[in-house]
Amino acid sequence: MTLEYTPDLILSPESGMKTNESILQIGQVSKKSGMSIDTIRYYEKQGLLKKPSRSSGGFRVYPKEAVDQLVFIRKAQALGLTLKEIKKITCCGDKGLEPCCDLTVDLFTAKIGEFEAKINELQGMKKKLKTVLGGWVGKKKK
Repeated sequence: MTLEYTPDLILSPESGMKTNESILQIGQVSKKSGMSIDTIRYYEKQGLLKKPSRSSGGFRVYPKEAVDQLVFIRKAQALGLTLKEIKKITCCGDKGLEPCCDLTVDLFTAKIGEFEAKINELQGMKKKLKTVLGGWVGKKKK
């Protein structure tokens, strides 16, 4: 067996051997997740993302799972979940699958109810606007 130089290898005394793909700096996490550095820092402060360890130079270093967590947050927001609701899910996930599934079902059920109420409200506003518009259509100059 021979040792060859490979650019994806980092030796770290406190963590043993790690590849560049298993630890990332904040810029790399930002690029891979599509989120800004400020957003990543904000999510850390809010407890949505675990605090990263620091390199000997003081740089934040993240496990590659941080990218997956950020992608999850973005997808959950796209479904209409708030950061507070997302935090509940991620914190519950640490307790096991069953409590997390129960919480997620409850949150999604409540969210569907919120959407249905909003849809009804918007349909009512649409109907009112059509009524108002009907009064103006006949007044257009010919």
